[in-house]
Amino acid sequence: MTAMMADGQVTKVDSIRVQSENDLFRYDSYTYLTWDDFEAVLTMDELTGVVIVSYMIVCMITGCFFNKLKYGSPERDHGICFVNPAVISPSTRKGKSKNIDDASRGLADRLSKRKGNDIIFMPYNPGRHLVLGVLDMKSDTCYYLDSLSSGNFNMQFKQIVDSAMVLYTTQTRSNKRVKLNWVNVTIGDGKAEYTTADIDEIREEWSTFVTMFIYR
Repeated sequence: MTAMMADGQVTKVDSIRVQSENDLFRYDSYTYLTWDDFEAVLTMDELTGVVIVSYMIVCMITGCFFNKLKYGSPERDHGICFVNPAVISPSTRKGKSKNIDDASRGLADRLSKRKGNDIIFMPYNPGRHLVLGVLDMKSDTCYYLDSLSSGNFNMQFKQIVDSAMVLYTTQTRSNKRVKLNWVNVTIGDGKAEYTTADIDEIREEWSTFVTMFIYR
């Protein structure tokens, strides 16, 4: 059904605007899906950054824990914010690429707009795979989670984050010299691999959400 709707509607326009939860990334609360994005999901090609962002929107809007994550709770003295993976991730799909310096500047800009949130979630797509960095601004620690490699950091991601922290401290005119402590996080119990049925369930969840915006 999603393929039929995409063929019938998305090909007639430049893009479909998908509304996100306000303040998810600390700037415009929407993103745009093009035919290429739908094609990536429907054909099981490498997912675009916009598809990943829109699925984050799905999880945030449908998850009851979003406000507690964003604003903190009485038991915590910090809040949590998110980085748009499209800002920092390279994209090898269709010949596109992202400069490390641009990614570092984008991350530094996000840090400057975090409004006191101390925990920053940084999904990163090095290519056909997602890793997660979690930056704790209070302890100057970056926790790194990679389900495919428990012993090594992605060096490009590490360079982006380290450079962003230098830019951020310069922009805020801080005299503090930050050297991040990088920590590999062990994967908890979970699935060793996802079946086709598991992947189809995620695709269906994404499709159900984004099709609401096609006829708006």
